[in-house]
Amino acid sequence: MNVSEVLNYIPKEELSRLSLEYNIDYQVKKLDGQTMFQLLLFSMLNVRHNSLRVMEYFYHSLAFKSIANQSFDGVKYNSLRDRLVTINPDYFEAIFKKCLEQFQDKYLQKKHNIISFDSTLVSISSKLLKEGMRINKQGDKRFVKFSMAFSNVPVHSKIFTEQGFVSEDFALKELINECVLSKENILVFDRGLQSGSSFEEFNENGFIFVTRLNNYTRFEVINEFEVKEQETEKLTINRDIEVRLYDKSNKKTQSFLRLIIATEKQSKEVFYFLSNSDSLTAKEIVAIYKQRWEIEVFFKFIKQHLNFNHLISRDINGIRVMMYMTLITAILLTVYKKLNELKGYKIPKLKFANELEVLIIKDIVLKCGGDPNKMQNLFGTS
Repeated sequence: MNVSEVLNYIPKEELSRLSLEYNIDYQVKKLDGQTMFQLLLFSMLNVRHNSLRVMEYFYHSLAFKSIANQSFDGVKYNSLRDRLVTINPDYFEAIFKKCLEQFQDKYLQKKHNIISFDSTLVSISSKLLKEGMRINKQGDKRFVKFSMAFSNVPVHSKIFTEQGFVSEDFALKELINECVLSKENILVFDRGLQSGSSFEEFNENGFIFVTRLNNYTRFEVINEFEVKEQETEKLTINRDIEVRLYDKSNKKTQSFLRLIIATEKQSKEVFYFLSNSDSLTAKEIVAIYKQRWEIEVFFKFIKQHLNFNHLISRDINGIRVMMYMTLITAILLTVYKKLNELKGYKIPKLKFANELEVLIIKDIVLKCGGDPNKMQNLFGTS
């Protein structure tokens, strides 16, 4: 699959239909929904540190006009800023869902039933961002929390700015409740979510989960299971026990919970893994938790290479738009790397950008009829 096919993953006809459905272009002469989508995607794929001024430059570039296949009147970066504040983010969420739907239909199988849940924080000066949460009272920064569900690609995401969602017990719990799940899914999350009431609720709803437990958590042993496979590559599994957990008020959980206690072979560090599955082996539970690392790799990639560690817009509307555009770009890159049998994220993005440049050059050559002197007249450029 080449770059042109990936760029058409969501056909222009579908973008036009969604523009009408979400009334995205009402009383808009410049920067219509489809142009904004193409501009955001183009800039995110081509630069590591995106900004409104970078987008302004790309908007006027011959390369972008070639991709968009039309000429544009001039705009300034402040027009792009204002459009991000007012454009309907539901339009971009709908594009994300269309991309996700195509990806899931083609690539996800029954074995891909593990969904990881985690959050990442982006900070900015409290003088610039009024809606964000504070991590500590003395800090001069505010934070936006992005919580995501991940299964090969991001499948759901939510923004939190309210102070009450600093705790993952509240943020991840709300994300999980919003996520479309089946009883075949296995939910995997880190130690941020430690609420016994949440574990009880997952049991009541029939959802299997795997997580890590803080080593200082108090518990009562109900039953001890035989550990049949005691070794993994890095861990020795010491115990597999049924437990009840104590909360801060000394109340005990009542639902079935399994605690796997393992020791890291080299450092001798002790790990507590918790699950409510009565069918998975202790070794399988440990292996499933290990897969949670994929969402950490994903967060690192979008922060380092898709500019997700920087808030281009400080308005919650613009933040939502940029979040969905980041997720869309990530899905398109995942499709590209799968079909070209590539690994990781960094190299596929570089190859994608290089192929895009070649595609643009070929297109310009064709439109100029092979005559470079015609370039100054192409798309009305001077």
